[in-house]
Amino acid sequence: MSEKHQSAFYIGIMTGNSMDAVDMVYADITVGYLHPIVFNSIPFSDEMRVLIADLRTQVLKCCCRVEIEALPLFQKVHRLYIEQIADAVVTFIKREKIDMATLNGICFHGKTLDHCPPSRIQKEHLSCRAYTVQMGSGQLLADKIYQLLSDYSDDSVRVIYDFRSDDVMNGGEGAPLIPIFNAFMAKQEGCLNRIDINAGNTSNLCVIKNGKAIGGWDLGPCNAYTDYLVRLHTDLPYDKDGQLAQNGQLNIDLLKELFTICQAFYEAVPPKSGDPAFYFADKIKAFQNKHLLADNLYTTTYTAAYVMAYGLKFILGEIPSEFSLFGGGWNHPLLKQHLWQILTGKGYILLEHQDIFTDILNRLSDKPRLKIHPHQQSMECLLMVLMGWYFDNRMPWTTPVLTRCQTPTVCGRAVCSAKEEMHETKYTDKLSRASQGWN
Repeated sequence: MSEKHQSAFYIGIMTGNSMDAVDMVYADITVGYLHPIVFNSIPFSDEMRVLIADLRTQVLKCCCRVEIEALPLFQKVHRLYIEQIADAVVTFIKREKIDMATLNGICFHGKTLDHCPPSRIQKEHLSCRAYTVQMGSGQLLADKIYQLLSDYSDDSVRVIYDFRSDDVMNGGEGAPLIPIFNAFMAKQEGCLNRIDINAGNTSNLCVIKNGKAIGGWDLGPCNAYTDYLVRLHTDLPYDKDGQLAQNGQLNIDLLKELFTICQAFYEAVPPKSGDPAFYFADKIKAFQNKHLLADNLYTTTYTAAYVMAYGLKFILGEIPSEFSLFGGGWNHPLLKQHLWQILTGKGYILLEHQDIFTDILNRLSDKPRLKIHPHQQSMECLLMVLMGWYFDNRMPWTTPVLTRCQTPTVCGRAVCSAKEEMHETKYTDKLSRASQGWN
């Protein structure tokens, strides 16, 4: 095997909008093949989840990057966030006996605090430039991991991160980042035509035809409303295995309300990218009745499946009938059940959407087949691995077709650990480069 085709080893990290845990995968990759070696997930502290939620609230009131960095809560949360990720990664490395001398990089997404893509600016007639705000200093993470590994390895730690900025700064949406990855995995698995749906706090899809990603866009809230109601009325972080929702029934008024709240987003023509702030969870106050919690959770889960299916209307021509499902949202058993019902004409459809859904069902290439991907829990971490490999090989990750960027764009930046950690004020990469856009 030539040097070009030798295996490269990476660790991919994803924390996600739900902030449940630090998910990590150790994987090797060659041209045309990505192999996950081991996956692990280490929960965030309850304090971290609360602090992140409070910080997002404050960030959305800021009007520039300087204001965010001046927030005392930002400085505190950023430090704790990086420390908890570094601790998790070091535990993972030591437990799995990963050879740092052969590790090409640690690929890190960071935590999204705000997102304002071109589609939102156009829709809301905003006067600012597009921006995206991810928190997480790659340099501080590299330094922390290096120090914590001092009794294990003296090899430098390399972190690849800030993957969304390049696309946004080149006129793109900055999301979703996953279509190239979906097409790569589908081809590796011998499937040339399918739809991949990622279910997390937000859901997104990728359309693969003839082995190529021809489109990808965010669909709308998935876990967002369900988690919001669960945390509002219980001491639980989420509805584990749908145990609460399974005792409920569909509330049609709530379904209509939830669709109406985000109707402008659902009807926007792709490419488009969303953000939890777009979903206005606080507007469903009329349905925040603890005694009707089961019905409301059943309905928010149904809504998540409903907007997934609704988003298929933007696919031109025949719609692939093979669906590959991944992401933590599919741990909720009702979600797949609801999507199946809708795609087979057995689910409830709002009167005003019946023609739309009839057209979608008529364009399906065959009876829909919904399969949970075998790597569904680690897919977003594997996405980070592939993005890191693309960055190292200077290969474009986003294209005008997928994100409306002006030209095919190489995404990311890389740093290496310093022998000694710098003073806190010296870390200038705590926020993504494209958070500069609104200054």
